[in-house]
Amino acid sequence: MFGFEVTKVGAMIKTTSAPAEEDLLESSDEGADDDSIRKKARAQAAAAKILRHDPRPVGEAPPVWGQIPPQNANFTGRDELLKRLVKRLSAGATAVLPAALHGMGGIGKTQIAVEYIYRNKQRYDVIWWVQATRPTQIRKSLTELAQRLKLPDAEEALTAVPAVLEALRIGVPHNRWLLVFDSAEDPEIVRQFFPQGMPDNVQGHILVTSRNPSWAGDAQPLEVAVFDRTESMQLLSARGSELDDAAADRISSKLGDLPLAVEQAAAWLAETGMPATQYLELFDSKVAELLDTPAPRDYQVSVAAAWNVSLDKLKEKNLAADQLLQVCAYFAPEPIARSLFTVVHKINVAPELDAALHDPIRLGRVVRDLSRYGLAKIDHRADTLLVHRLVQLVLRSRMGEQRSAEMRSAAHQLLANLDPNAPASPREWPRYQEIVPHIYDAELIKSEEPEVRKLVVNLLQYLHHWGDHQEALTLAESAVAEWRRRRFERVDHGEEIPEQDLLLELRAAERLAFFQWAVGRYADAEVTIKETRDAYLSSIGPEREETLNAQVTYALILKSRGDFAGARRLNEEVLTQASDLLGRDEPSSLAAAHDCVVSRLLTGDYKAARELAEETFKSRSRIFGPDNVMTIATRVLLVIARRELGDYPWARIEQEKITKQAESFYGNDRAGTLRRKYHQSVACRKDGDHVRARSLSSEANERFESRYGNRHPNALACALGYSIDLRHAKRFDQAKDLGEKVLARYRESLGEKHPHTLSAAVDLGVTLRLSGSPADALKMDEPALELLEESLGRYHPHAIVCAINVASDLFALDRIQDAAARDAELVERAIRVLGQNHPTTLAVRLNYSLDLYGLGRTDDAEELFANVMHGYRQKLGETHPGTHAASRKIRADCDIDPMPL
Repeated sequence: MFGFEVTKVGAMIKTTSAPAEEDLLESSDEGADDDSIRKKARAQAAAAKILRHDPRPVGEAPPVWGQIPPQNANFTGRDELLKRLVKRLSAGATAVLPAALHGMGGIGKTQIAVEYIYRNKQRYDVIWWVQATRPTQIRKSLTELAQRLKLPDAEEALTAVPAVLEALRIGVPHNRWLLVFDSAEDPEIVRQFFPQGMPDNVQGHILVTSRNPSWAGDAQPLEVAVFDRTESMQLLSARGSELDDAAADRISSKLGDLPLAVEQAAAWLAETGMPATQYLELFDSKVAELLDTPAPRDYQVSVAAAWNVSLDKLKEKNLAADQLLQVCAYFAPEPIARSLFTVVHKINVAPELDAALHDPIRLGRVVRDLSRYGLAKIDHRADTLLVHRLVQLVLRSRMGEQRSAEMRSAAHQLLANLDPNAPASPREWPRYQEIVPHIYDAELIKSEEPEVRKLVVNLLQYLHHWGDHQEALTLAESAVAEWRRRRFERVDHGEEIPEQDLLLELRAAERLAFFQWAVGRYADAEVTIKETRDAYLSSIGPEREETLNAQVTYALILKSRGDFAGARRLNEEVLTQASDLLGRDEPSSLAAAHDCVVSRLLTGDYKAARELAEETFKSRSRIFGPDNVMTIATRVLLVIARRELGDYPWARIEQEKITKQAESFYGNDRAGTLRRKYHQSVACRKDGDHVRARSLSSEANERFESRYGNRHPNALACALGYSIDLRHAKRFDQAKDLGEKVLARYRESLGEKHPHTLSAAVDLGVTLRLSGSPADALKMDEPALELLEESLGRYHPHAIVCAINVASDLFALDRIQDAAARDAELVERAIRVLGQNHPTTLAVRLNYSLDLYGLGRTDDAEELFANVMHGYRQKLGETHPGTHAASRKIRADCDIDPMPL
């Protein structure tokens, strides 16, 4: 039997026989009251009865079967352990752990889990194997499960993981499932991925394999010790070696009955046909050698000796196989995709291995020899090979410092060789998914090779695009810290840092700043990008593409701080520099132009934003094509600019087209599509279709929160839009509750004085007034107006909108004279900024006419009102809700939808 790691199982597992309640009472917890004991016993008996039913024939796999390791044809013994596992699973969560006196790896934990699966697979509809060493591997595996179950929100990890956990929890589409979390060493990390609170009709089980005994605190532990002597002897005989009982007993004793070591020795004896006495002599000689060397942690001399026998023979018979195994010692101790070795373009390790990597037939012989000598497991279905962590430990102990560095470098080369250099392309994501498990074990970030560092930067971007924002941030922090530390060390030793090394470090730092911003760590992002920008300026100067890209990211930080004017100045400067340096149609110049459009929108210069957006959209369409992600992004900005200029019908139609295009490009549930749905909801509302707007914003709001949490800029803007849509539906209590929450989140996220925070206050003020609290609305709107005018200026459209709402608050409080004075001034300001018939200008002109009616100036009011109604019909049409409300002499309320940052 091959070696194994820890195992825990949650919920219930089906047993072959249902114990009676009185039998279960005997093993109930001491000290519990009789009623609780009987309830627990009845639950256990019911669970066991359910598990007794096998709907499919023995041996038939379930409908959903994911990455289960092959069954071990030489699995030996453990019958009593498997029986105990079934019983404990029927009683609740169980952890299979190494026994206290035998805590090393290779004890057989994983193999027990595999054997349980194959013996009981007909009892489940879903069995899914999860490599659980790191969170990103768990998210990847659960995302794949969500896709296999055809769940909505399954395209990327941020939404797929919560979706699949909920589907498993409620048992839809399958209520009989088994999740296996293999090598789950950290309970705190892994536990968050367990479905919680399953109803009685769901028979879901969680099996965890781990070397960490602290799992015993979360589940009933099932300890796994070494083989008993009979099992060791059976396994030695099962591989076909002709050993008498005495010889088998001596070999088992030498190996300490460790299953992994016994399996390896059995493979050696079967392959070589060596007599037991000769093997034992060879074994003892290896032990003598090892006793003279220091032993690393988790290293047992007897175990290492057994492998050294095989490793020496392998080196003698197939040097390339020995070299490949040494390289594998620096990958993660989990399945290694064979594509790492089959698409090699350039590699420089050793002549024998280099030749094998370029010859599929020789490579096949190499892999077969590793399997024959029990040094690696081959999974032909998954096309992977697995080298156990203890084998890796022995391999590393055999290498000197120089050889170790060469083999780790070879592992780095092989991983870098697999890089398709397209982290934003979903078509290439499977390649990156093969690399990700090995990032930390291979210590990629410690490499100083440019190609390896390029791979790390691409992995950062892949993880972000794929949806694992937290892992992208974690890896970026680690890489930047390591590369910076290493640079300082080299400088202290008088070394000159190659420009390429510095630029890769700074590129990773620029991405780190962006990732910090993406998760709402604005202060950290600002510190990071300031340092990075200054480093670019001092090292390569302002007139380099890399520096300009960092400046664009710094402008993003300024926008998050609320310094829209400063961001615009910087964006305009970068656009000019990029155009002069690279040409206007170069990708970096077009990216600078796109961000400049954002700044113009934020500063309220909608005409200038539209002009630049039209130009940039045409260029990107010509260069990248109309369906390119960057082209679509600029098209959205063009629609927003024209929407804010009052072209509501066109904006609605165009945004609907963009949303459909995004659905075909991204999928229905990706963040790129949800952003477009939010913008579509705003366009629908402004064009008068409040029902459709509310439907879109409700859906996008729910999914944004599940994806990013409720404090991400996208989620905040969408929630604010949804609160406005609820108000239009006269669901004032819901609108007020959500509006207050959004305002609090904006204050916490962006600060009290950020224009987006003030916009949320203005929108909440409208809701307060319409729900009967004009005094509270005025208390909300007047401070917001003062701050908006201070930060954006009196002539910013949002400041004008806020002032319009202040006037309406005054009117509702019967301060008609004050309202009229304010509206009179606002009419002139709105005409100057937005034009005579812009919807916002029409709104303040309508309100002013109603002020005049209130003051008894009927003739002036009638003339103005008639003129305004002509403008409404001409601009919005007869059927628009705004036109209807105006015709009934209802004051116009103005909303603010924050611009994208």
